[in-house]
Amino acid sequence: MAKTQVNLRMDEAVAEMARHGAETRRVPVGEYVAQLIQDDNNRMHARFLAGAQQVLDEYGDLIDGIEDAA
Repeated sequence: MAKTQVNLRMDEAVAEMARHGAETRRVPVGEYVAQLIQDDNNRMHARFLAGAQQVLDEYGDLIDGIEDAA
């Protein structure tokens, strides 16, 4: 996959946490930050799908009835 450079500005304390987290995992800071972003997006996607499933579980019959009436 092609890589794109992104410059980030953050408080020094947060930057130090990023460096420490990357060092602990033995990966470059950029890879560590990219993984955090991917994990966050995956969690949000899973929450969205769970919410959509809940709507379908609760209102699926009503939605089907509306579709059938149209």
